[in-house]
Amino acid sequence: MSVYLIGGIRTPIGKTNGILKNFLPEQLAAYTLNAILTRYHLGPENIDMVLLGNATGPGGNIARVAVLTAGWPYSNPAISIDGQCGSGLNTLQFASALIESGQADLVLAGGCESTTMAPQRQFNVSDPRYDAENPYFSEAPFSPPTIGNPGIGEAAEKLADTYKITREAMDLWAFQSHQKALKAKNKNLLKNIILPLNDNNTAIINDECLRPSLTPRLLSRLPGAFMRKSKITAGNSCLKHDGAAVILLASEHALQKYSLEPKAVILQNTILGCDPNFFPLSPVSAVQKLLALAEIELHQIACMEINEAFSVKILTCCHQLNFPLEKVNILGGALAYGHPYGASGAIITLHLLEALKSINGKYGIATIGAVGGLGTAQLIERIN
Repeated sequence: MSVYLIGGIRTPIGKTNGILKNFLPEQLAAYTLNAILTRYHLGPENIDMVLLGNATGPGGNIARVAVLTAGWPYSNPAISIDGQCGSGLNTLQFASALIESGQADLVLAGGCESTTMAPQRQFNVSDPRYDAENPYFSEAPFSPPTIGNPGIGEAAEKLADTYKITREAMDLWAFQSHQKALKAKNKNLLKNIILPLNDNNTAIINDECLRPSLTPRLLSRLPGAFMRKSKITAGNSCLKHDGAAVILLASEHALQKYSLEPKAVILQNTILGCDPNFFPLSPVSAVQKLLALAEIELHQIACMEINEAFSVKILTCCHQLNFPLEKVNILGGALAYGHPYGASGAIITLHLLEALKSINGKYGIATIGAVGGLGTAQLIERIN
């Protein structure tokens, strides 16, 4: 059974304590959920399932909280997914499976994140990892220490050293990401997918992190972010961000019943593990498996969205895949827009759709590498 991508909406993306600092993550999600219903003339009763990714929230089932915050009936089911950076793409894959199996006709999938509102966490005092002098932790364990549980920056630094990626190459990619994003903004290529918000009578319509004044020279002057001689800086890596995004997926039956016009069909999904110490490389094996399952050659891919947590991730993944850099993140990536973890999978899928449209492309891939060593990838075919 085919799965159709109807369209989606995202909020503007803000940095921690930035333009979205007054919004709870479930509020951001609720706004996008209701905006989708309005855009496609649907009611909550038409939606069979809501799946939302979230990584830094308070726990519990934030998807259910979002649905109730949106004012939907108690009968609407909603489930949360925590696959860290891959969460938003994971929800799209699980939504596809529900439709393919005939269990659902309309599913809303995406994610929400507020690093601004992220709770402080600590281990229980009976946990051997508890440290009375420093009880709080910002990152959960992503893999056992016997295997290696590198911090995000540590893993990026190790990748740069292993594959001999220079600071200059990483800074150049970051600069190009901002330039592409600014060009897309000036051409209004993403205007249709960004939901304006209002905070105390202040309109929020633009992403916060795009920097028109950024230059290669400015990037070169930034200090290392994780160690003194680090090649990873605040310029060629993502900071922390807030935002939400939701995408509507439908069965063929739903297309007819609700007179929906699809933008793309989802051809294949895959999730594959790798060594957690090199988790930024996980998209490589995921994309290779994806193409093998779909029986499509890499050269047929018009463009690819690789979540841009670090410049080094893009440079190494493209080198390993032998995929042209000029076909990657052609409207700019997370280094420019931001990376609200649980929502990023849906965000890059929406950007992929707009990128394919801008070049009249047919096949596109969205892929994310998550901490713990999980690569997630999705292949779509644009419907012209």
